[in-house]
Amino acid sequence: MLFFVDGAAPQDWTADTLRSHARIVLLFDGRDPHALENARAAWKSAKAAGHDATYWKESPSGKWEKQA
Repeated sequence: MLFFVDGAAPQDWTADTLRSHARIVLLFDGRDPHALENARAAWKSAKAAGHDATYWKESPSGKWEKQA
């Protein structure tokens, strides 16, 4: 599992080094418009590179819920 935090994201979603991981996680603050914009761009890049991307959001009760 590979984690990216604080705005970090892969430069090249097609890199072989990424495909060797079972999971790639991008953690970001959804209340920060800049972080949200960057996460959306990363999502599009990951999908375009053929990754099976999913989006999880923390609910008001603190549980994680799959959004897409």
